[in-house]
Amino acid sequence: MKKLVLIRHAKSSWEHNVDDLKRPISNQGYTDSQIMSGIFNNLDIKINAIFSSHSKRTLQTAEVFHNNLPYSCDLNIIESFNLYDFSGNMVDVFVKNINNKLDNVMIFTHNNSCNKLALDYGGISSLHVPTSGILIFEFDVSLWSDIIKGKCNYYFPKTFK
Repeated sequence: MKKLVLIRHAKSSWEHNVDDLKRPISNQGYTDSQIMSGIFNNLDIKINAIFSSHSKRTLQTAEVFHNNLPYSCDLNIIESFNLYDFSGNMVDVFVKNINNKLDNVMIFTHNNSCNKLALDYGGISSLHVPTSGILIFEFDVSLWSDIIKGKCNYYFPKTFK
């Protein structure tokens, strides 16, 4: 059994005139990611690895979740340029190449990647994953390369405000 936790970065701040990669999360984004990391912790899923896009807002979101995990000292956030993906294709390739020793993986990425993989992996069409939204996929396989479709649950901030 493989479990993929896919999280869209928190709401970004447009107060700063910076490149897309350097845009930080907003105050609302920070608050939402705090709420959603608490929701995630209540699900009692033990993560084996955390991967994140290298954009500032995505890394900041990953740090909030990481810092709120009760076992965070056992994990590091691993940055990947392949997760700065707005089509979902590179994230799909990334997922299918995860080390098979890892069963429960958390990935922080971007809007279209989340929406595409909700459709591809979960069969959920016309789902718009909001900022700080969490998708949790369960695949009945032993190899990441074998994933096709699985069960998908999702958790969005507006539900918990």
